[in-house]
Amino acid sequence: MKKTVFFSLLVLTFLSLESCKKGEESKEGTEATAEPKIEYKENFNLQIVASAAQKDDFAVYFTEDNTINFNEKNAVWRSISGGNTDETINFEMTEDRIPTNIRLDFGLNKAQDSVVIKSVKVNYYANSFEFKGSDFFTYFNKDEQFKYNINPANGTLTLYKKDGEYKTPFFYPTQLTNDKVKEITTQKK
Repeated sequence: MKKTVFFSLLVLTFLSLESCKKGEESKEGTEATAEPKIEYKENFNLQIVASAAQKDDFAVYFTEDNTINFNEKNAVWRSISGGNTDETINFEMTEDRIPTNIRLDFGLNKAQDSVVIKSVKVNYYANSFEFKGSDFFTYFNKDEQFKYNINPANGTLTLYKKDGEYKTPFFYPTQLTNDKVKEITTQKK
């Protein structure tokens, strides 16, 4: 009788341990298949994928009052290394700054030969819009004082010297850009 009770307890303990082990494995399996939590930055930011022949500085100017009265106190500057290598340039505003209009400036270096814009992405929390360089003038106004080439095949915009001089190319937003900025900064996702 003692052997039967002992054997029964041993079997129950073994089954109990196996059940716990399988429970832990199923928990691990559900964690692995659970959708990862995506963290979004809580600030307005813009990413440009570009390359430049020479080292230079780019800027995003912004206003918060629905005007195009851009000034240096509302500008974010970032460097690009040069060498015609693609780089992602990140322009981040502080959390308390929410632009209504943005202007893009591509370089101060007078020796600059060319700048190639591959893509632009504008983000606010989980909201964003993006476009290829070849679609640049859908979102920003053309300015004939700058020489440029649009290549739809590879999706790029290339800015060149004009009359032997590189002038800082700057581009004002179209109404579409203003509408898209408003859309992503007022929607909750």
